[in-house]
Amino acid sequence: MKVKAKLKGAVVKVKAMFKSPMAGTEEAEKKKIKPEYITHIVAKHNGKVVYEVSTGAFVSKNPLFKFEFKGGAKGDELEMTTTDNNGKTETKKAKIK
Repeated sequence: MKVKAKLKGAVVKVKAMFKSPMAGTEEAEKKKIKPEYITHIVAKHNGKVVYEVSTGAFVSKNPLFKFEFKGGAKGDELEMTTTDNNGKTETKKAKIK
């Protein structure tokens, strides 16, 4: 997972790229791999949820998400957490620049 957060004016612009094959059952059978895709993404700033999305196998491999929120400052920490269809979670923290 790669996360970049930049403050522009009063808005924090975030780009997050996630590593996942995003392969549902049908695609996994064709590729002869285990079905694996991100089902949930949450971004928190100072403990407050600023972005939350549910996804599925319909999203492209290694997806890139972009979003914006207000209330951040340079040096603050943004925490991104993903959960996949197998229950595996991954968390990454990034400082706002």
